[in-house]
This record gives sequence, C-alpha cells and structure tokens, in this order.
Amino acid sequence: MEMRRFEKFFVNSWLINFIYKHTRYNSFLNFISKDIKGKLLEIGCGIGRTSHSLAEKYKNASITAIDYDKDQIEIANKNKKSLKIEFMQADATKLRFKPASFDYAIETNVLHHIKNYGDAIKETRRVLKKNGYFYLMDISQYVFTLPLIRYLFPPESYITKDILIKKLEESKFKIEGSKGRYIFFIAAKKVR
Repeated sequence: MEMRRFEKFFVNSWLINFIYKHTRYNSFLNFISKDIKGKLLEIGCGIGRTSHSLAEKYKNASITAIDYDKDQIEIANKNKKSLKIEFMQADATKLRFKPASFDYAIETNVLHHIKNYGDAIKETRRVLKKNGYFYLMDISQYVFTLPLIRYLFPPESYITKDILIKKLEESKFKIEGSKGRYIFFIAAKKVR
C-alpha cells in the first residue's frame, strides 16, 4: 500500500527521522547483535534513510532495498550515498528474486502497511537462504487504538508481536528472540 500524503510527509521529515534513528532504530540495530555479512534485503526502505544506516553499520553487506511506492524509490535513488545499496520498486508479497538469494532480510515498520502481510513473510522466507535471518521491527495494533493515530496513519493490518510470531512460526521460521510491545522487535531464522 502506498502511504497517504500526510503520512509520507511525516515519515520522510528530517525531524522525525532524527528522533527515530536515535531512539528506536539504534535499539533495533543493537537487538540484531550480529555482524551482517553477505546479501541483505531491506523490505520497505522508504526514501533510503534506514538503508544508509544499515550500510554504515554493516560494511560487509550488499543491500537490496525495496519499497512499494515508486515515489519513495525515486527519492532514495536521488539521495543514494553508497554503492553497496541498490534501490528498487517491488511488492513484498510478490518478490522477483530467485529462491535463496539473500542471507538476511530486515523490515522496519512495514508489515502493518501490507494487507496480506502473511504473503510477504512467505516471500521473505522463499528468498532467504537456509539458516538466513529475518529481523523485524513493527508497530503493534495497540498504537492504533488512539483515533487520531488511526486516522492519520491508517494501517492495512492490525498486528501484535504475538500475532506476528505465530505467523512466522506457521511459515517455518524459528523465533530466536523478541522484545517490546508497542514497537516490537523479532529475530527469526529460516531453519528448513
């Protein structure tokens, strides 16, 4: 789903990204606690700010960063700072990559924007190599109980950490860790 105009303005703003990067995103990167090497798929890269943070932290990773919104990808390509990142428009529920193409996958606050987020999980599993890791950071449905939040930032799916863990396990991921309630993190491993 493409974000509404206000939501896109909000998430692309410098101030929100500064706050986000220095609060939740750094906590998420610390949660990962692995030195990511190899091929990394970033699902829902937006205008590429998180992609550049990933490239800075994981020097030995090559990053394919996708977003459903063509405008976001256009901005990401204009602001590209690293040769290790390739930005492309793609639908997370219908990835165009061969099976077992990536060592890692990361999504940050994207699955609640996808109506059929279970399909995105299955596609992520398909493109991950055996023993590949999927790291997720998303927003719980509890945040959207506030009417103003729900109106300004309408989700396509209402999820919680527990719902997402169950969906990951159904897709044959092994959960290796989780943290948080309103904004939560999950580490999942493709085991077979």
